[in-house]
Amino acid sequence: MTLHQLKMFATVAKLRSFTQAAEELRIRQPSVSLLIKAVERELETKLFEKLGNKVHLTVAGEALLHDVEEILAKVGGIKERMDEIKGLKKGKLAVGGSALAGASFLPGAVQSFKKAYPAVEVVLTIQKSDRLEKRLAEGELDVAVLGRSPRLPQIAADAYRNEEIVVIAPPNHPLTKRRSVPLKLIARERLITQLSGRLVRQMVERRFAQKGVPFVAGLEVDAEFGPRDAIKAAVAHGWGLGFMSRCHVISDVKAGRLKVLKVPELNLKRPIYISFHKNHQSSSLIQAFTSFLKSYKERS
Repeated sequence: MTLHQLKMFATVAKLRSFTQAAEELRIRQPSVSLLIKAVERELETKLFEKLGNKVHLTVAGEALLHDVEEILAKVGGIKERMDEIKGLKKGKLAVGGSALAGASFLPGAVQSFKKAYPAVEVVLTIQKSDRLEKRLAEGELDVAVLGRSPRLPQIAADAYRNEEIVVIAPPNHPLTKRRSVPLKLIARERLITQLSGRLVRQMVERRFAQKGVPFVAGLEVDAEFGPRDAIKAAVAHGWGLGFMSRCHVISDVKAGRLKVLKVPELNLKRPIYISFHKNHQSSSLIQAFTSFLKSYKERS
């Protein structure tokens, strides 16, 4: 039996009339009769008997109606739950963020999303991009903001935003007084960076090479031990100049602890991606969060 046949049977049983059932369902009366007969043939029993102008359920019909009402109630509940999820009335969303996103805009974006959709439970995890991508592939996360493009074939991504890489200096450094600083003057300073092989370090070294300017690290910070805070602290105390994504130094610049130098020749942008499993990208929650995040970047 099909769901359509069950609904037809329940309507006839409720109205005690094939004609009224046809009117309510907006179909022809002969179609109702044919469908009911098909159900009776399948079950090999009579479900209705006619007494006067009304049809009445047989004992078998009464038993079937009890089961059909339970089935239709469950189906209605399923549809309601799906509508709630589609309408973002409830649900759970596991969000991951790389250190770049987690230390800047993502916590604020997630908090704003939770305020916009208070019935949706959102859990935020901050980890390295490699770990986040693996958790996406294993279904532990619904969506993640990565500091690089995905490497696993089952992970899809939308380009989200670009974070500028800037040169930071202590507030009293002589180069802060210049409107524009050539890259060759930056190279003469003691340069504070992460260890060789890290993304920002690679991007900076590549740009120096493109401009024919030598790059020599004066102080290297191990990426396993809070490199951003260590680099900012070293720069603030006058050890040299550092390279950092702008979003990570906004509060330090506002507080007067650091200055951002204007170095047009550097001109580096670090891309950020919103990533999700290819099999889950049609999820209403994921789509809603992705759309929200893309609009949030204009306000951040």
